[in-house]
Amino acid sequence: MKLVKVYFKLTGWTLRMDEGLLWGDSEAIKLFSMREILQVLNYLIVTHVIDYSCSMRMNNPITYVKMSIAGWQHAWVGGKYYSTHQRLNKEYLNNKNNKDWFEQWLVGMTDGDGTFCIVRQNGKWSLAYKITQPLSNLRVLYYIKKHLGYGRVLKSEAKQVVGQPGEAHFIIRDRKVLNEIIFPIFDKYPLLTCKYFSYLRFKKAYDILENNSLSTNQKNEEIKILLNYNKPATASWSLPQAAQPGDYISPAIVHLNETSSHDEIRSTISAGWLVGFTEAKGNFVISPDIGRFNIEYTLVHKLDKLLLQLIKRLLHIPSNVNYNSSKKIYVLNTKNSRVIDKIINLFAGKFKGMKSLEFKLWSRANYYKNTNLVKVRKIHQIVLKLRKKDNSL
Repeated sequence: MKLVKVYFKLTGWTLRMDEGLLWGDSEAIKLFSMREILQVLNYLIVTHVIDYSCSMRMNNPITYVKMSIAGWQHAWVGGKYYSTHQRLNKEYLNNKNNKDWFEQWLVGMTDGDGTFCIVRQNGKWSLAYKITQPLSNLRVLYYIKKHLGYGRVLKSEAKQVVGQPGEAHFIIRDRKVLNEIIFPIFDKYPLLTCKYFSYLRFKKAYDILENNSLSTNQKNEEIKILLNYNKPATASWSLPQAAQPGDYISPAIVHLNETSSHDEIRSTISAGWLVGFTEAKGNFVISPDIGRFNIEYTLVHKLDKLLLQLIKRLLHIPSNVNYNSSKKIYVLNTKNSRVIDKIINLFAGKFKGMKSLEFKLWSRANYYKNTNLVKVRKIHQIVLKLRKKDNSL
């Protein structure tokens, strides 16, 4: 077990996870800031701390930090030279785990990997809200299920393509749950991609199916028209901005452009949404170059160029949004070291699925990229093995 010394200059202090009140060993400070769980070691007793106070005697102003992960514990640790008392930081917990943050995160995740399905099967129409992930990322689907309190997590029964990861889905089909749980979230926090169009169509299909004044045949015709979106004058519904989904811009961002102020963009693109969207569509890349490694952050999307341009401005990314014609996707990419540092501070401890591990490895590679290429190379090999394992599932 390796111990790293960290020095404190004050005789009494309070340290929160989101504050940097450490002095001394810069490597310990950097790695310490990547931790989701703070840990203090006193001889062989480890206490896991969200927010804690410590008083120290000046004749031995040293404590030690262990860099490994273990489960949550509540503890009081006393020692000859110091004592620590764990207490919950309500402000921190509310900021990270409250309902609003989760709902914003869920909308971002849905903008990335969610679908609103209207399906006719066995002569009946059904609705399904679905989020799809690789089998290796089941944990994020169970996280969603836990916080919503509804839905099912299913593994795909379709035959998987050789070399491609299997899929799993979080699904809600119950129309009552859709109306009482899902619709309020997406009405409160609008989707920022062209999936807003799909959501409106999905919600209109719900209204048609719940309309007892319509016959079965009328419902069938209405939904067929809705899906084709060739709206005749006789239809009983309307959708704003008649266009194909590929030309559709979410009303939530249509008033913004590349020159909009950061405050305007920030009021629309929340941190919770951006974490969820990155969890779905972001990549943390460690790419070998001649004699070094590039540390890159990438976002991709098929249709929403404007949204990526707004994120570019929000994160102060200097490079432009490009179009990959072979993959038919828009790409936002940066390896600017200043931007990467800001992204690390923004996302630290926020991801809920396997992206959390990818992010931690990437963050550590960024820290060592100029000082220890051997460590970066080892981290890169770990990432390659994880991706190979994912593709074999």
